[in-house]
Amino acid sequence: MVAFTAPPKFPDLHDDWPLVRAALAEADIDGVPVVWSDPSADWPSFDLVVANGAWDNIHDPDAFLAWVAAREREGTPMVNSPATLRWNLDKRYLRELEAAGVPIVPTGWVEPEGEAELAEADVALPDGEVVVKPSISGGGHRTARYRAHEHGDARAHVRSLVASGRTAMIQPYQTSVDELGELGLVFLDGEYSHAIHKDPMIRRGAGPLDSLIDNQVVCAAEASGDQIALGRRAVVAAEDLLGPTTYARVDIVERAGGEPALLELELLDPVLFFAVVPERTAAFTEAVRRRLEGASR
Repeated sequence: MVAFTAPPKFPDLHDDWPLVRAALAEADIDGVPVVWSDPSADWPSFDLVVANGAWDNIHDPDAFLAWVAAREREGTPMVNSPATLRWNLDKRYLRELEAAGVPIVPTGWVEPEGEAELAEADVALPDGEVVVKPSISGGGHRTARYRAHEHGDARAHVRSLVASGRTAMIQPYQTSVDELGELGLVFLDGEYSHAIHKDPMIRRGAGPLDSLIDNQVVCAAEASGDQIALGRRAVVAAEDLLGPTTYARVDIVERAGGEPALLELELLDPVLFFAVVPERTAAFTEAVRRRLEGASR
């Protein structure tokens, strides 16, 4: 029996679940969604836990990390691995990928430093439009876009994040997103599977919100050779650090010069968008089957 983690708000998971459930049944694999934070869940009774549905982990990262540690202690097989989940929870992983040669969207980091209050003058911003968000974030949580004349608001956003004990990320807004959107490349067992296009989610003037998911518009897409190559570089760099992955989504944007750059590498809880590309559901089921067989040896 395979458990697929779910958040309390969506115990039956995303639109992908009916497709995944049907593909699992076709492969004679029993699968069930289980709310990851449910204290009554009997995790050791499962042959494998697929962790990519724990979408609310950002709201209580300490509880999520404790959950991961508990599964690791009891020896419950899990994908992606506990080490990968811990590493991917905080977007500071981008620094390691950049050090490994993966081109990322330029990012400044402002971290909490003891009890000292961050002064507005200490918050350096790039010229033009910027994006501010916490390093532990998902679905646009507390993410906002600021034009040049709104830099005072951007600095206030950074100071608020740091005052609450969170690391703030500052990035120049990639204007190509307004025209081209973002591209998400899904990798299964380390191999490229499919791509989706996302319309721009961060709206001007909205300020930091709890979520931007309501702004998400997704469709199937074709990735270029250069985009797939960047996605593969990101996944390989992570696997060199942490070992094999069962699932990954690589979100990329186009820089001003036309070259692709990594926005995020989602190895913890990415939606894989099988509802948009249903023909790839069987490939995911096959990846789960291989991990299930490996766990039983």
